[in-house]
Amino acid sequence: MSQRLNSAPLTSRGRKRRIKNLLDRRIRTVTKLRRFVGVIIIIITVLTIAISGSKLSMQSLNEFINCFWAGINDISVGNHINYQTQNTSIVRPFGQGVVVIDNDIMSVRTSGGVKLEADIGYSSPAVSVSERYVLVYDRNGSKALLTSSVAEASRQEIVASILFGVVGETGDYALITNESGYKTSVSVYTSGGKQRFKWSSPDYYFMSCDVSPDGNRLAITSFGSEDGAVLEGKVFLRDLSNEQGIVEVSLGATVPLAIGFLDNYNLAVIGDYSTSIINRKGKLVDKIEYTSDDLKSFSFGGKELALAIRSYSGNARTEIYIASSEGISNKTLEIPQEIQAIDYDGSRIAVITSGGLAVYNAAFKPLWKNSTAINAQSVSLTDDGGVWLIYSQQAEYVSVSSDMSEDLKE
Repeated sequence: MSQRLNSAPLTSRGRKRRIKNLLDRRIRTVTKLRRFVGVIIIIITVLTIAISGSKLSMQSLNEFINCFWAGINDISVGNHINYQTQNTSIVRPFGQGVVVIDNDIMSVRTSGGVKLEADIGYSSPAVSVSERYVLVYDRNGSKALLTSSVAEASRQEIVASILFGVVGETGDYALITNESGYKTSVSVYTSGGKQRFKWSSPDYYFMSCDVSPDGNRLAITSFGSEDGAVLEGKVFLRDLSNEQGIVEVSLGATVPLAIGFLDNYNLAVIGDYSTSIINRKGKLVDKIEYTSDDLKSFSFGGKELALAIRSYSGNARTEIYIASSEGISNKTLEIPQEIQAIDYDGSRIAVITSGGLAVYNAAFKPLWKNSTAINAQSVSLTDDGGVWLIYSQQAEYVSVSSDMSEDLKE
């Protein structure tokens, strides 16, 4: 029978002295690093509470704890994300995974598993995704849900029917509604669901909108006529801290399809016949025109916009233009096939064609390609240089080191 030695427990001072006298320098170094990291964590925690303690709520604490444990648990990294839905589904790239939405449930999924699942019960779900948030709303319904990747942020239920929704980088989101007594209304809510702005118009049919990255401005598009006049597209720029400040820009007969901030002040408006770059004062910086059938795809990335337009020159079937707040570049990326999907992050462009996937840098130099990605519905660039290919029932991660990939860098 083994016997247990009786010894007095070490005091804190005795433990420190023993570690200090150890011959193995590695153990001494690790111990010092542990102590240093602990002190830093305590200092950051104290400063955070001191600076924003009055703003803390159970919801924000809950979200912090969920994010903390999600980061700890998200160790499993794989090359596939599987999803199956009973009803017609919407799949969008989000973070390091995808958000999957059907009429009943929305879920955030990564290769490590399901990170969030929420009941919605929407008749016609639609979605808007920013870097950190997902806004799901019931088009022509009255409900909306805002989540991060790990927690619900707020739910919204309004009297009017929702026509369009968008979420910004700060979590503030805007909803365009068909409100009784007006043609349309647009409201902006905080991530916590509190209304911070509303504009109800008896004159304009609002179509789309966007919130600036800092959450201080709202851009809105409309199309229609006033008093039976000619149909006209318009852009309105509102300062959310100033109810009186309105910048109004006419787009002529162009129907605005989408609008997005390139930075906190400058805008890109994608229309059926042209795309315009507009500055904070409402002045036209640059414009590119095309026919209604020639605009194939577009993608906002960083502080720029990638436009894919049908080409009629040489062997090119499609040309990709890069637009910034300074205008639209003259240099283009010529693609010999029809484009099925693109993604742009400000430094790389991923293009899906009938020939597969090709990835280029912002100067249009080819980086790598993968010939197996011919049926992907959409593509999403990742921070590590790879991409997620989005299919109907799964997402697949590929990179330059994948089996069927070819490095094209010189």
